[in-house]
Amino acid sequence: MPTSEEEEETRRSRDAEKATKNELERSSQHSGFTLNRGCILVAAYFVFLLWRFISLALYSIYATDCFLRAKLATLRCENFTVYPNPTRFEIAWQMCSAVNNFIAIGILFKLPEFPGWDVVTASLVRLARFWSFLFQLVVVITYNLMLYWHEHLAESAIIEVGFIIDEITITAVVCLWNFVPAPHNRSDGFACLSVAYKMTLVVFFLENFFLFLLMSSQAALDITGIHEFETRSKGLQALGIVFNATEATFYFAVMKFMWNKLFERDGEDLMQKGTIWPKVLLIFLL
Repeated sequence: MPTSEEEEETRRSRDAEKATKNELERSSQHSGFTLNRGCILVAAYFVFLLWRFISLALYSIYATDCFLRAKLATLRCENFTVYPNPTRFEIAWQMCSAVNNFIAIGILFKLPEFPGWDVVTASLVRLARFWSFLFQLVVVITYNLMLYWHEHLAESAIIEVGFIIDEITITAVVCLWNFVPAPHNRSDGFACLSVAYKMTLVVFFLENFFLFLLMSSQAALDITGIHEFETRSKGLQALGIVFNATEATFYFAVMKFMWNKLFERDGEDLMQKGTIWPKVLLIFLL
């Protein structure tokens, strides 16, 4: 006959097993919910990236046509007939680009590899490349502010503000992503996260590659959106060329970073790599 102590021990053991089973079931349900939510978010992001590629292609067609046909930036381009409302599509492209930049920044704070603001700040201030990149950003923003104050159309002013927001946020992306390794070696998470990461780098690279080609071509031909509509001294025109060339080198620096990021090795500091932006700028000036 089992004693009362043995019966109590048996009951406790059964209760413990039941509690463990219930905990495992809840954990499984929670994991399944997290998996489903994660898959939905990643799928939505893939749809967003698809629109990023489409909007970039539409803007590229618009900007290229304006440059080759009218020798003008999109701010002053008219009689574009490939598709309707090109300016609105340009604004939509800029908005998507800014949103993508904010997503790229925000996701870093969810990653355990992110070292934190203190470490990032302390590392950046010791990098000469960071200060030259920051100088490029200041020059580019100054140039866009000059264009903004010359604009009288609301849509053109919105486009200039959009460029400023994009340039500031992509600078933050470069500075922060420099200290976070690629996710391809992580054992947790979804396999499609690595694909989303690579596709994000590809769209960033293509975007800045096209802007580099566009801005460098405009600088080479001494074309900006305001040259055709006002008479300026040769000194101011030369200053405009320098601003335009610096903007081209800014996009080149971002493009180069994204390209190197696609093939980075673990623990590699991409901002330590040399850049040829001063040489590119010198070529324009010569």
